[in-house]
Amino acid sequence: MSALRLFASLLVGGALAGCGLRVPEIAETGDKVAGQQLVEAILINITCELRDAVSDLRAAYPQGTFINSYGIQTTLTLTYEEKGTLGPTVNWLPPSPATAVFNLGAGFSFSSDATRKNVIDGYYLVSDLQNARCSDAARPNGPFLLQSDLKLSDWLFSAVRASLTNVVNFKNASLATKDSILQHEVKFVIDTSANATPTWKFKLVTVDPSGTLLSADRSRTNDLLITLGPAVQAVVAAEKKDGKVVSVVTREPNRRAADLHQTANITNGIDTALTNALHR
Repeated sequence: MSALRLFASLLVGGALAGCGLRVPEIAETGDKVAGQQLVEAILINITCELRDAVSDLRAAYPQGTFINSYGIQTTLTLTYEEKGTLGPTVNWLPPSPATAVFNLGAGFSFSSDATRKNVIDGYYLVSDLQNARCSDAARPNGPFLLQSDLKLSDWLFSAVRASLTNVVNFKNASLATKDSILQHEVKFVIDTSANATPTWKFKLVTVDPSGTLLSADRSRTNDLLITLGPAVQAVVAAEKKDGKVVSVVTREPNRRAADLHQTANITNGIDTALTNALHR
């Protein structure tokens, strides 16, 4: 009976300790405050990356480039998935006559999976960023994820050079105001896993003689999509001021830029879903 009680305790303890039974935390260690600090550091780095890239471009080309009238759409998608499995087995060898050997094997399988997805959208005008470079002290400079150099500046300089050498004609008025779109995407996928397979041998029962008793897996997908396209004026609100109706005008991405950004987000979501399904 002691072996059976041990087996039952393994089932309960393993199920309670397994991953996938709660909403995953963003930070690897610490509480929710640590997760908030990590997200804040990522957002600060993204904003600084945009400011520095545009400022570097303006310093190199003070006369301006074709992206001066552009807007920048950003979508940060943080996906965290935790999976846990419990698969104990028992081999029972009861007393048998010398002429017969009876062996009974039994097993149990339990698995859980929890996914957390957070999305933050942003929109910036190049004209608002080009004179707002971040100081070195402002950047978090984390060791991984989206806290390091995102290589946006490299991509913008490559696009401008292609324009100056007429490899791509961004300056054509009939095209530049409608169809000239740039996209830059950075994705980090980090996966960690652990398993444990202890074995107990008793006179008549062996607990978990083969297989994996406990396993846990944590997957982090951090994706940043940046779309640069012409900004157009749009009336977003009408309000009364001194008894008069005044229209509030702002800037937003043109239709093609908005559509391409949305399409890339949808494609990325499908790709992530398929990848997760194949690794289950």
